[in-house]
Amino acid sequence: MIHGGIAIIGSITMDKNVIGKTSFYKLGGASTYSGITYRRHGLETRVVSNVAPEDARLLDILRRENIFVLNGRSARTTHFVNVVEGDDLRQELPFTADPIGDHQIHEIIARGDMLHLGPLHPADIEDRALKRLNRPEAFIVLDVQGYLRRPINKIVYPGVSRQLARALAAARVVKANEGELNLIQDFYKTQLAALMERFQIEEFIVTLGKQGGVVRAIRNGETRYEAAPIQSLSDPTGAGDVFLAAYVISRFWQSKNIPDACAYAAKLAARQIEGNYIKPEQLGLSPPGSSG
Repeated sequence: MIHGGIAIIGSITMDKNVIGKTSFYKLGGASTYSGITYRRHGLETRVVSNVAPEDARLLDILRRENIFVLNGRSARTTHFVNVVEGDDLRQELPFTADPIGDHQIHEIIARGDMLHLGPLHPADIEDRALKRLNRPEAFIVLDVQGYLRRPINKIVYPGVSRQLARALAAARVVKANEGELNLIQDFYKTQLAALMERFQIEEFIVTLGKQGGVVRAIRNGETRYEAAPIQSLSDPTGAGDVFLAAYVISRFWQSKNIPDACAYAAKLAARQIEGNYIKPEQLGLSPPGSSG
């Protein structure tokens, strides 16, 4: 069982979400959705991110949730455009913040908190900072999504970044969706069990959308779980981040077994998709350049 708090390292973003004919702006990023989930379960939560001075008001949304934000200097704030078409997601990355630096995480490491890496693109966390994170005493959770994105001319394409190996080597628990896992396996030309042995990963979570998912653990083999029913679709953005945080809470703070942790995380992710967990209005933003 893990004690203490948690620190999430990754960009806070201004997201434009386009679902069908509807578009709206929200605060986004793994740091936002995972951070709020951890804090609502009573964990002392810190977010390490970079937001431009003119966008500092964005941080008030997290502070209202009693999350401590360690914000570094940056000329820009990361912006994402998420276009949802059925089960498909297309993304654009118009702007990125300066990389989260080694100096920003030094204090976090010294505290001994669990670390949750939520990079949104390959350059989100400085290489030297990633290297510092690879410590045997650290308990690190990784969402691989940012290391499997290749931004080209502001459009996001799938691709394995050179930073992935260093992040996998640092992590004990890793999450990927099915497409992301396939990219990793094709790149390393190996199956999941061998990949986990190579990087000494203890648990690897693979989400399969409506089909639920699977968790492979070094000590417990493979556990499949079902997706929780969804009554209505609001916005799927952030559901994977909520799932991962809920799984980590249930598994490593509450000491639940893998099936129970999966079931709890699936239910909370379904509530997020329905718009009943982190409600859209709590994260809503005015369009960039407006006076709102």
